[in-house]
Amino acid sequence: MSKRGSFEIKKKILELSKTEKTFAELERKVNTGFVTIKENCMELEKFGFLTIKQEKKHEKNGKPFFKIKTTEQGINFLKNQ
Repeated sequence: MSKRGSFEIKKKILELSKTEKTFAELERKVNTGFVTIKENCMELEKFGFLTIKQEKKHEKNGKPFFKIKTTEQGINFLKNQ
């Protein structure tokens, strides 16, 4: 099995984040590690393709967490691929 490229991972993140997701949800759905998800999301945010918003308290465990959502610019990028 060949290793997935960074572009493939970023594209999957953008597709999944059309509806708001957390880092943990993306980690499970993309089937890769937390650090990989977080680094790719941060890079996509720098290009304006994602927004990452910190929430103060998760409803289940009470800990802070992040919500990730694809921006309009990210959706347009996906359409052109």
